[in-house]
Amino acid sequence: MRTPSKRNILIIGSTGFIGRHLLRKLISLKQYNIFCLIRNPQAAVDSQFYGVKTILADINDKNLSSKLRQYDIGVIFHCAGYVGNKSPCLLNRINLKGTENVCKLAIELNIERLVYLSSVAVVSGNQNIPLTEDLPFCATNIYGESKLEAEKKVLEYRSKGLRAVILRPPMVYGPDEPHLSRLLLGLLKLRLLPLIKGAQSRFHLVYVENLVEAMIFVMDKESFLEGSFFVADEEILTTAQVFRAMARAIGAKDPFVLGRRLENIILGIPFVGKKLKFFTKDRVYSTQQIKALGFRCPYPARESLIKSAKAIVLNNR
Repeated sequence: MRTPSKRNILIIGSTGFIGRHLLRKLISLKQYNIFCLIRNPQAAVDSQFYGVKTILADINDKNLSSKLRQYDIGVIFHCAGYVGNKSPCLLNRINLKGTENVCKLAIELNIERLVYLSSVAVVSGNQNIPLTEDLPFCATNIYGESKLEAEKKVLEYRSKGLRAVILRPPMVYGPDEPHLSRLLLGLLKLRLLPLIKGAQSRFHLVYVENLVEAMIFVMDKESFLEGSFFVADEEILTTAQVFRAMARAIGAKDPFVLGRRLENIILGIPFVGKKLKFFTKDRVYSTQQIKALGFRCPYPARESLIKSAKAIVLNNR
């Protein structure tokens, strides 16, 4: 099935936030035959609009290799995953068991490269600033634990001959990000998201298009087949800079800064305080390893954040 001029690429997770952006970018390059593994028939119809081949199957389908062998897949991008801390069952089935099944698939098909999206959550329990890729595994929640165990599986299969690249992004934002960005913008619009402790903690993010560029960059380079790599924006903004940029992008007033007394009261409220404390910790990730191998994020953080905020508001009207 592979033509002399085009390689066959399989995207797992093409209907998700990151996967959609990766799919559009690969289509725009016009260099590949693209296949998408999709379990929802309606989503398969939508993907066919892009002119890609869709394969209806679940990530845990034990017969995946028989369904895919005829297509001579060269590269697999695995960006499917469950994001959340509410369902240990889903985290185990999708993030851990699903990843293990993809690794088995890649071995059975003898693919050239697996690009696996892990997460900074696998080491976020370490106290180092910045965090580096060589720190021991240490997660802070059940989502991080699921990604940690999944990355261990990729490493296990790498030792068996799997040619795998492991990328670890932090929080990913973009114009159609379906989770945190939309919630933050709603709170900022209503001025219900105050700045805690001056909001000077650093909040290192990655723009979805920067992540996609990194995924494509590592696709053919042998030097990425060892270790793992953080992918994060060049600029490291403070929490105040992030929230103020988002607020101004949607025409809202800057978030207010809490006084010390009121701050202590609010941080003491069980649910609210816990959520706000998330933004008081420095979240910084060293990107020296991926830079040393030639990758630079092409899109600046502040401009990308503003563009994303405006697009989310426009799309929700």
